[in-house]
Amino acid sequence: MALAHCAAVLRRRASVEEVTEEDWDFQIDVNLKATFFLNRAAYLALKGHKRQGSIVNFASQGWWTGGFGGSVVYAASKGGIVSMTRGLARSFAPAGVRVNAVSPGGVETPMLRDGQSDEAMKSFISMIPMGRTAEPAEMTGAVLFLASAASSYMTGTVLNVSGGQLMY
Repeated sequence: MALAHCAAVLRRRASVEEVTEEDWDFQIDVNLKATFFLNRAAYLALKGHKRQGSIVNFASQGWWTGGFGGSVVYAASKGGIVSMTRGLARSFAPAGVRVNAVSPGGVETPMLRDGQSDEAMKSFISMIPMGRTAEPAEMTGAVLFLASAASSYMTGTVLNVSGGQLMY
């Protein structure tokens, strides 16, 4: 049994000077707070089952880079997901529930391009050795792997799926 949680929101791209408390609260509530409570609910449903349970969260390369083009609050929320994933992995492992995260690079969604000039997108894509952004479906393999028995000895792992943009 597994849960894959990929809800995310970038309310608006804003410089640090322009970020409002509402921007902060909205993104933290959707990206981090909701992830915590969904993970807790999944753990309560999964613990005690004979089969190992798995939770797969979605972070972002922003947790490592600090964000791109006015997305510092988004990046902070995703950094929280990485830290929380690791903490929950330690807490849930004794009950047979693994917690891991997928950390995508640029994925071809409206959120990626919203508020970005063509020049900014070209610059961003030039940093990806594979020379393009990912299609959303390209995250499927990573999720299936982390949710499956093939990763049965992995917990607290952040799987980088960035086309080589980040190599850590």
